[in-house]
Amino acid sequence: MGNRAEIHDRVLAAKSVEELMEAYEEWAANYDHDLTDEWGYFAPRSVAELVAEQVKDRNAAVLDAGCGTGLVGLHLSQQGFSQIDGADYSQGMLDQAEAKKVYRNLTKLDLNNALPIADDSYDLVTCVGTFTSAHVIPEALLEFVRITRAGGAMCFTVRDSYWDETKFLKLLTELELGGKAELKQLRTELYIGSEGSYSKVILLEVR
Repeated sequence: MGNRAEIHDRVLAAKSVEELMEAYEEWAANYDHDLTDEWGYFAPRSVAELVAEQVKDRNAAVLDAGCGTGLVGLHLSQQGFSQIDGADYSQGMLDQAEAKKVYRNLTKLDLNNALPIADDSYDLVTCVGTFTSAHVIPEALLEFVRITRAGGAMCFTVRDSYWDETKFLKLLTELELGGKAELKQLRTELYIGSEGSYSKVILLEVR
């Protein structure tokens, strides 16, 4: 299992959206091989298995936010989900996701902005691998809650280093106290095996 490559260091150290997107455009074709085959990236499969246990309706409308090359969508499809939309800000990544043929719609979106999606549009929102440095801000959770129907689920990962330096715990507490979501699971799992990194895996039920 290989060590973290220079391209991944560039992604994690990006100082602007433009710098981040440039790195992802270069990485898109090799992303799946590097992360899953070489480095041991467990989160997409782990999240798909978790939501498959919680969401029984395989016709549920799903948004894979920050879908990247479609690794989460692929695992969701293997779990039987069929109504999966994807959103990402990198066109190169979206092109790779489209090739997997598991998404009904793919949209180029900046998850750090208000989403052009109606309230209560989805039964399930996943967001894996995007809550990390230089990527998506914690407040994106508020938009994910808005577009998820009452009784629906949200499942997302937060890289431990990003969890420690941001206010995810505060946001989760506010969502619960405000009656907008209930925390169903919060656990720590190995994130990328080759670098020994960990992430939080969070499952919410939207109210």
